[in-house]
Amino acid sequence: MTVLDLDAPDLEWREHQIAGAEKPARMVLLHADAERGTRTVMVQFPDGWRRDAVGHQPAGEEMVLLSGALSISGHTAALGDLLVVEPRATRSATSVADGTRALVWFSGPGGGWTDGPAADAGTARVAPLAVGEQRAAHDELVGTLSVHDDLPEQSFDADVDVLWLDERSWLHAPAGTTVPARPGRAVVRHYG
Repeated sequence: MTVLDLDAPDLEWREHQIAGAEKPARMVLLHADAERGTRTVMVQFPDGWRRDAVGHQPAGEEMVLLSGALSISGHTAALGDLLVVEPRATRSATSVADGTRALVWFSGPGGGWTDGPAADAGTARVAPLAVGEQRAAHDELVGTLSVHDDLPEQSFDADVDVLWLDERSWLHAPAGTTVPARPGRAVVRHYG
């Protein structure tokens, strides 16, 4: 278990063509759990990236902006925000500011873009990453998210991902293992 520097020069970036967009993005797969249907991915969008298509997909996304800004369906998330896009939410008018990088937690199957809105569409919303509970349990999003200042050394009853925002580092910790104490704001994705 190692704390990963999200700016490290040796990360394994791969190009990925996001459905409905002309330019591919670059992505680093940080963690995947096929049993839970989750993936943790860091995405670097090229300058000028946009998706004009209107549609939906089966996976939900919870996105923390590390730099830049992303607009989708009339909502804009920037540094210090959490963007929550529930499964089947209508995605439209999607674009980024230059230099946009984000850490994204996916819940549900990958791919599956369908043009147009879904009959049972989820919602999209932006919330500030304020200390305290950020996202409670949701039927279609795995686990919960919480935001902390100066996370103390501790272990959790379930697997967690920890994103330290100020130092741009990340860790996946299996249940019962010790997460190191680090200063600054931390986003904890609880998988249980």
